[in-house]
Amino acid sequence: MASILLQFPPPPRRQPSSALPRSTNCTVFEQEGQLKDIPDSTAISSVVAEYPKISLQNEAASRVNVRYENAQLAFLSNGQSSWKKPLHAWYNGGFLNMFDQLSELQDEAPQWMLSACKMSMSIVQILKSFKNFILPKTVMSNEEILSNFTHVSDWHKSPIQALAWHPHVIKVAIALHDDSVHIYYSGSDMRPLLKHKLQKQVTDLAWQPLSSSILAVACQACVLIWHIEPTSLAVRPSSSTVQVLQYNNHSPVTSLAWSPDGDHLISASPRQTSIVVWDVPKETGIALSGNRGGGITLLSYAPDSSKLFTATPSPHFRVWDTKGWLSENWYNLSGHCTAACWSPDGKVLVFAMEKNSALYAVRFPDCKDENSLSAVNTSMLLADVSQVSISTANGEEIRVGGQVKSVVWDKTGERLAVLFQPNELENNQVVAVFKSTIYPVLELFPGGFIKGESGESAHHIAFLPCFNKGALLSIVWSSGNVSYVPMYFVPACKIPYNPKANFGPWLSTSFMSPK
Repeated sequence: MASILLQFPPPPRRQPSSALPRSTNCTVFEQEGQLKDIPDSTAISSVVAEYPKISLQNEAASRVNVRYENAQLAFLSNGQSSWKKPLHAWYNGGFLNMFDQLSELQDEAPQWMLSACKMSMSIVQILKSFKNFILPKTVMSNEEILSNFTHVSDWHKSPIQALAWHPHVIKVAIALHDDSVHIYYSGSDMRPLLKHKLQKQVTDLAWQPLSSSILAVACQACVLIWHIEPTSLAVRPSSSTVQVLQYNNHSPVTSLAWSPDGDHLISASPRQTSIVVWDVPKETGIALSGNRGGGITLLSYAPDSSKLFTATPSPHFRVWDTKGWLSENWYNLSGHCTAACWSPDGKVLVFAMEKNSALYAVRFPDCKDENSLSAVNTSMLLADVSQVSISTANGEEIRVGGQVKSVVWDKTGERLAVLFQPNELENNQVVAVFKSTIYPVLELFPGGFIKGESGESAHHIAFLPCFNKGALLSIVWSSGNVSYVPMYFVPACKIPYNPKANFGPWLSTSFMSPK
């Protein structure tokens, strides 16, 4: 199957003006089914009037990565006994450090002791290598985990670490690389700043539904729950307004999901095979174990509350029935699941995998059934999005597509946006937007490419839930700008249709089945 991206309209073109050799057109809105673009040299920031203007160019959007050493390493040992050094090494770093220190005492330790230390070190390395072979993802460093399993493309280079729009009001939380979280309101210059000593390596943010003031923050060692009163004039809320949720071995936390009714919060870590279900008021958590997969890398709650999707670092994912918290396991993937999202009615799951440039889908039965999972036994190939070279209107070649990093569906179910992993040039110039139908047949149709200003790469995408004229997509660009692309159309739900129409077959082949 050829890549569907070859059927897309050409992306915005480069301007031929010799005075502005690097000037290109950037996408500003969709009208009458077509994405429109204008020269970025003349474009005012793509801001819909009632939404906050966000530009991180003048803020602390990046930081210098400094490795802090132990204070004791700043002092040189003076006349310290050779035998005290291994004891200090054991005290500071455990037995492995002690064995390493002893193995360096070539002339001062007995030969049998040196041999025993070297043998112990070799055995440990063999065991580590074996674990790395069996569960390669579980031995990743924190830096590798953050690069592979966060919602943001190219996390270490992105101007933001996480972003979350409030589900009911025009308000957004943004985490920067200095681990601060900033809150932007519609029509207000007030911008609360959230800082806490435990707020390190922020990877995800989630607003509690049916509440205007509660924000969950996923951190390296915990989940923080901030209570930010909308009427408060405090620009820097105090630590008394935050709850700390911690669970044994639950670190780093990389994904959060509130139940749509806001009753409980789910958190996940790639190093723990269990998801943790939090009773936030009581600050208690219950672990639900999957017992396989090597950890949990991605959470996605169905909008109707009936199901919870959980991905793992291995070629395997799980869908939970939240009525009884029973799960259905899906195998035979080409790699771990890199992205997933639910249709607005919670009946269809779209997902993408590592080492596979395609979108797949599963349709689930009505939640009126006792078991809302097992009525469907196959997933379907929805669209091939393999990387291709395409030409702009003036003949410039650019590469688009490839492995999917993020996929988001708007609340009408008629627009689906896809963000790809950076290509070999380490850029991600465009976001692909599909037109979609869910009933009577699930299908994707070519929509168009969204492009930013000259030299910009996309790092994060999200549809805003409060837009009532079609769909509104927000995009975080490498420049630090957050742009809005409104898509004006009349949703099909506002057009009369026959609810008794039969569902047609999906136009694709079976790919895999649950076990």
